[in-house]
Amino acid sequence: MSGEESSAGEKRPDTNLWYRFEPLLKPRQIVRVKGDKRAVLTQLCAAASRSLNLTSAEHAELWSALLSREAAVNTQLGPGWAAPHVSIAGSHGVLLVVGRSHEGIDYGRPEMGPVHLIFLFVTSHEGHGDYLRAVSTLARAFRGEERGLRFKRALAATSPERLGNALCEQVARSRVVVPRRLPAVTRTLIKHLLRFAGDIDAEVILLFADVFRTPAELEPLMNTKVVLATRASPLPEALVARARGVVRLSHNQLSHESAFQLALLQASARGLIGTGLVVSACGDRESDDLDSIRIETPSKLHAQLLDAEARRVVASEVLERALEIAVDLAEQGREGAPLGMSMVLGDYENVKPLTQQLTINPFKGYSEPERSILDPTLEETVKEFAAIDGAFVVSGDGVIQSAGTYLSPPADTKVDLVSGLGARHRAGAAMSKATKAVVIVLSQSTGRVTVYRGGREIMAVSPPRARIEFRNPEN
Repeated sequence: MSGEESSAGEKRPDTNLWYRFEPLLKPRQIVRVKGDKRAVLTQLCAAASRSLNLTSAEHAELWSALLSREAAVNTQLGPGWAAPHVSIAGSHGVLLVVGRSHEGIDYGRPEMGPVHLIFLFVTSHEGHGDYLRAVSTLARAFRGEERGLRFKRALAATSPERLGNALCEQVARSRVVVPRRLPAVTRTLIKHLLRFAGDIDAEVILLFADVFRTPAELEPLMNTKVVLATRASPLPEALVARARGVVRLSHNQLSHESAFQLALLQASARGLIGTGLVVSACGDRESDDLDSIRIETPSKLHAQLLDAEARRVVASEVLERALEIAVDLAEQGREGAPLGMSMVLGDYENVKPLTQQLTINPFKGYSEPERSILDPTLEETVKEFAAIDGAFVVSGDGVIQSAGTYLSPPADTKVDLVSGLGARHRAGAAMSKATKAVVIVLSQSTGRVTVYRGGREIMAVSPPRARIEFRNPEN
């Protein structure tokens, strides 16, 4: 057994498995840096050259190698830190220079935020193994529940000893206090949720706080790993302030499946979820019962949907609102009857020539604010017009341009669809390929909500079980 048992039965890390940084560092190799990324790398490169007593020619070679590697791959490896690496000839083994920036540096990876700690490694061939062990230790130090405290200590460290201790010392865990009035299963689940997330290296815990009748009781559980979600229920500001962030869904009757999907999408759009695992916990509102747990890696899916190019075409809040309306229609229908619907979002100038009206456009003549899909008072109107044959066409900023619109993508636009999908899905997928628009399609027969971009299915929200009984071979 490689770990040491604590008095509470927890395993503590075996310090033999953690690389010690003190031998690599001297006080002059921990420097305050400022400026943009290039300026900071210049300062670190100069510090490395001084420590290695390099000649001008050798310094130029080191600087060139550093720039070449950074151009090939961005070396920001996690939120707040980066580890550039250069290998040069010599017998010095491993040299480490640490840059500290309280202001933060734009390192070219906005999804991870600014960089505050830069670990520049200069290695010889003989030192490559030590370099790999050192980077592995950094990766372990800056993840899990202890990440925030370790990072704060490392940023404040001004000596090799303090930096080494910040990265490698065991950080004491606080005791989790769970209200005894909660059901036994929920109490047990909460006690182990944070530890479980740490064990699997989850980046985020997405917790539906509206499950609890008294959400304020969750305050002792909050940390920088927890993202709160709520379905049309207010949350105490003190609780929100202690969490990583909050996502608010406007509907309170969503199935757990749809609530998970929409909350993950919204969290991704707001930069609350990066590239790691997400543990989600949900239950019925104000039931005090957490009865649904999911483990997902949504980043790849949502990166395709919410990348910079997509956000230039359609605002993320417009996409979120359109999806909520489609999901609500999927689950509730209209007056008890299932509906199908298509919504074309963004790139209106290129979409418009590929459409024609099947009926009189019910939105024509109204001002833009009166046609905004972001206006909650317009939701019922949109749902009423969803019963009309044809699609909604919406501009990237959320203004509904038309309803009852026939989509006519070029006949030679080829798309690959899942077997069994009909004309509505084919037209939506083809329109997304012929333009830069994002297209949402609600299937009348299954209640499945599908998002198309570039002619491909990017995201799907499955219906609750109650809707699967409907069948319509026409769709």
